[in-house]
Amino acid sequence: MTQQKVSILTRYKDAVQFAQGLPPRPVYKVKDVAKHVHERTIRRRIKKLTEIGLAQYNRGEFTIKREVVAQPIIILEKLIPSFIALVQARRFGKSYRQSDINFMMKNLPKNSTITLDYSAHKMTKFQSAHDLYVYVDDVEKTAQFLKKNNFREGTKGNIVLLPKTGSFENPTERVFLDCVAKGGRSMMDAIAIQLKHRDKITIKARFTTEMLLKVQEDLPLESIH
Repeated sequence: MTQQKVSILTRYKDAVQFAQGLPPRPVYKVKDVAKHVHERTIRRRIKKLTEIGLAQYNRGEFTIKREVVAQPIIILEKLIPSFIALVQARRFGKSYRQSDINFMMKNLPKNSTITLDYSAHKMTKFQSAHDLYVYVDDVEKTAQFLKKNNFREGTKGNIVLLPKTGSFENPTERVFLDCVAKGGRSMMDAIAIQLKHRDKITIKARFTTEMLLKVQEDLPLESIH
């Protein structure tokens, strides 16, 4: 398994190093970056980053998950199963309200596992949950069940189905890694999990001092152990 993960990461090594070397910006223009690197090379590296969910490209501009690509190599290796699952995620919605979440909670497939927002909130009480991310054994079967119940697949639904990839032996650590891999507001959940459940996490991710202080300020002191 380790050899497989390393080989996958090796394939994206140049793209990750490219992203790590970019100056901090919310949005990058390919033409601006091309002043230092050939445009064809840049587009090839962006394509690789989008394959594992670390970048988004649109009409000559792209963004990257800086807080994710900045992780040490040992963390990035651990994140590969999460990357694979997240890029294959499928979203569904019906009323696009809490009732969708309630329906899915009552009809969770056998052996399913909830991760990200709802699991992180249950573990830390730090941030409110937005979307229900669920690992299922058969994504297509679950998708068909939702469609039969008038759910529509798209980009705005708050029911997110994920294929099971990687290990689930340590549930706390898996949610932690998923949060790091997703980045954005989920990175704050990852920090909260690391602070509250450090005894259940075998690896430590890299966070900025600003982010750490923000979470420490908002987490009740008595809840950190």
